[in-house]
Amino acid sequence: DPSDPANYFYLANIYEQNGDYDKAEAQFLKAKEMKPNESTVYTTLAAFYDRQGEFEKTINALNERAQHEPSNPEAHHVISTYYWNEAYKNFKLSEADKKKYIQAGIDESDKALAIKDDYFEALTYKNLLLRLMANLETNPARQQALLKQADQLKSKAEELQKAKLAATATAAPKKS
Repeated sequence: DPSDPANYFYLANIYEQNGDYDKAEAQFLKAKEMKPNESTVYTTLAAFYDRQGEFEKTINALNERAQHEPSNPEAHHVISTYYWNEAYKNFKLSEADKKKYIQAGIDESDKALAIKDDYFEALTYKNLLLRLMANLETNPARQQALLKQADQLKSKAEELQKAKLAATATAAPKKS
């Protein structure tokens, strides 16, 4: 089925494993062309770019997904996780770029929370991003304010997660 993105993903994977990254990218883009409203084409393309070390292309693919899913908080949350990962793990980044990425991640978490205010995963990552920002802060008062805000978000996320688990446990059928 030429309209099934899975076929293009499979072919792209073969090309990627053989080191032919241009042909792999072409297949991922063909999948996007076939199903432009399907989120997996964007997340799969973003993962490919991430493996290639193409951070800006990764973010662009994820932003395209978010544009196609404006009411899906997870689309923005995923973008924030990529920003956190880049700021946390890329030691080659300048401090200015780290701050820029951290702020972009916080902004994406805020977008997710604007859609769904009890989205504990977004609260968790916003907490982590604030802690990264605090690590870069030279003003002790500002650093403590960031850590306090992070702690509040962490507590709220934990409460929401516990409530979700409790609701799931009570909704599960009881075994006899």
